[in-house]
Amino acid sequence: MIERGENQNRLDLALWAGGSIGVLGTLYFLLASQGYGLASPLGLIWPTAVAVLLVGTAGLACCEAWRERSSRLMVVACGVFVALVLIVNLVPPVARDELTHHLALPELFISTGRAVVLPFAEQSYFPMQLTMLYTPFLAQGWESLPKDLHLLFGVGTVSVLFLYLSSYLAASVAAFIALLLLTTPTFANLASSAYVDLGLLFFTTVSLIALLRWSETESTGLLALAGFTAGCAGSVKYNGYLTVPLVLIGVITLAPRKDAATVLRNAMVFGFAAALPLVPWMLRNYVETGNPFFPLMRSSFGGPPRPDTPGVDIFTKRRFLYNESWLEVMTTPFRAFVTGRYGDPARFDGSFNPLLLFGFLGVFLGRRDDKTRFLWLFSLGILILVFFLTTFRARYAIAAIAALPILTAELLDKWRVDLPRSRTLLVALGAVALAFNLAHFVDYWDKMSPLSYLSGNESRDSYITRFVPEYPLSEYANANLASDSKVYLAFLGQRGYYWRRPYTYDYYYSGTSLRDAVRLARSPQDVSQALRNQGISHIAASAPHLGRYLREDLNANEMSRWQRFAAQHLRLLRTHGSFGLYEII
Repeated sequence: MIERGENQNRLDLALWAGGSIGVLGTLYFLLASQGYGLASPLGLIWPTAVAVLLVGTAGLACCEAWRERSSRLMVVACGVFVALVLIVNLVPPVARDELTHHLALPELFISTGRAVVLPFAEQSYFPMQLTMLYTPFLAQGWESLPKDLHLLFGVGTVSVLFLYLSSYLAASVAAFIALLLLTTPTFANLASSAYVDLGLLFFTTVSLIALLRWSETESTGLLALAGFTAGCAGSVKYNGYLTVPLVLIGVITLAPRKDAATVLRNAMVFGFAAALPLVPWMLRNYVETGNPFFPLMRSSFGGPPRPDTPGVDIFTKRRFLYNESWLEVMTTPFRAFVTGRYGDPARFDGSFNPLLLFGFLGVFLGRRDDKTRFLWLFSLGILILVFFLTTFRARYAIAAIAALPILTAELLDKWRVDLPRSRTLLVALGAVALAFNLAHFVDYWDKMSPLSYLSGNESRDSYITRFVPEYPLSEYANANLASDSKVYLAFLGQRGYYWRRPYTYDYYYSGTSLRDAVRLARSPQDVSQALRNQGISHIAASAPHLGRYLREDLNANEMSRWQRFAAQHLRLLRTHGSFGLYEII
C-alpha cells in the first residue's frame, strides 16, 4: 500500500492541471466569441494545450500505479480499453447530440466566423466550454479528434480519482476502481462520442477532491480551486449547475473550523471562484435574451417564449409511456445502475454499474464521518435532482459517479482489511462487475461495427446512412444546391451536422413553421411567399411524420390548402426511403 501523503504532490499537480484546463476553456470562449481562433490553425493551440494537460495527468497516475505490482495489470487493462475506444472513435460521427449540438454548432460557428447564438437553435444558448474546444479541430477537417479529446477528459477523471484513492487505500483497490469507472457502460459510450458529459464529470471530480484536500489542509487555494472547477462543470452544460450548490454543502460541513465567520468566508471564496467561469455565459445570455440562464428559468427571468407544452410529471410519464409500476418509477435512479441500456430511452439510454451502488452502503457499513456523509449526500442529491428536474438519462446524472467510486473503494478496502477470508469473494465480485461492463461494451462494439468501416467493407456514405437515414439528402444538397439556399429541416431530429448549406428548423415542435404558414395563408401562393420571406428555399422532411403532423393540426380547409401548395409549389429533387428534399417554386 502506498503511504498516505506519498503521492500528494502528484495529486495536487493533477488538481491544478484540472483548474488550468478550465482557465483555457474559458479564455478560448471569450476569444472565439470575437472570432479569434475559430478557423485559423492557431486555434489548435487551445485544445492541444488541454489535451497535453490531460495526458500529463494520466501519466502521473500511470507512474504512481506502476510502482505497485498489484496494480500493473489494471494499468494494462485500462490501456487496452482506451485503445479499443480509440478504434471506435475513427468511425464518422453518428451520435444524435453530435449531429444536433456538439459538432453541428461548431460547424455553424466556423461558417459565421464567430461563436454566436442562433435563435432557431436553442441549444446555442447553452454553456459549452468543451464544445467550443472542438471547433478548431473541425475547422481543419479532423472530425474524430473531438471524440478523442472527450475520451481524454474521461481518462483524466479516472487518473485524478486513482491518485486520490491511492494516497490512503491499497493501490490494487484504487486501480480496480479506476478500471471499473473507465469501463462503466455510460462512461465508455460517452468516451467514443463528441459529447461533453465526461468534461462535466472531470470538473466535478476535481472539485470534489480539491474540496476533500482543502478539508485536510485548510489551503485557501484548494478551496478556490474547488469552487472554480465546480463552476467549470456548469460551464460545460446546464446539468453541471447542480454541482455548485451540492459542493457548497461540503464547504460548510467539511470545514475544519465551523465558527460562523469562517464558514461565511469559506462560502464567499468558493462562490466567487465558482462564478468566474459561469459569468461569461450568463452575461452573453443576459445581453441576448434578458435571462442569464436562458432557456431555463423563463418564469423568473423571462426571455423569448417557447410554445406551450403539456405539463406531464415524471411519474405519469414513465407509468404511461413505459408502462411502469409505481415501484419501478420510484426506483428509476437506481435501476440505471443495473438495467440501463444504451440507445433505449425507456432504459435511461445507458447504464452505470451495480457495484457502484455499494457506495451507498458506505455510510452505514463503512466509515461514518463527515466526509462519507457528504459524498453520500452529493451522489444521492444528483440522482434525485436529475430524476425530478428532467427526463432521467444515465448521462444526465453522471456527476453522481464522481463521488460513488470513492465510497465504493473505501468500503471494499475496509472489507479487504477487516474480512481477510473474504478476499476470494471480493475478487469474484470485482470480476462480475467488470464482466457486466465488458458485456455492455461488446454489445456497443457490435452496434458501432468499426472494423466494417475501417476495413473498407463499408463506405463512409453507407456507414453514416445506417445511422442517419436522411444523409443522402444532405449530400445531394451539398453538391447541387446554390450556396445561398436555405433548407428547412422537418422531422429530421434537428440533425444538422452533415448539411453544408444554410438550414433552419423548429426547436420544440418540428413542422410548426409550415403549419403556421398554411394557417395564415389565403392561397397556396401565400404559403410559398411566407416561407420565402423567412429565407427558406427548400424543405427536407420525413414525409410520413410531416404528413401525420399536418393532418392532426390542420382543419379540412387548411389541409386542402397545404395539399394544393405541395402540388403546385414543391418540386421533388431527391428521395431516400421515406425522406424527401423539395424545392419551393
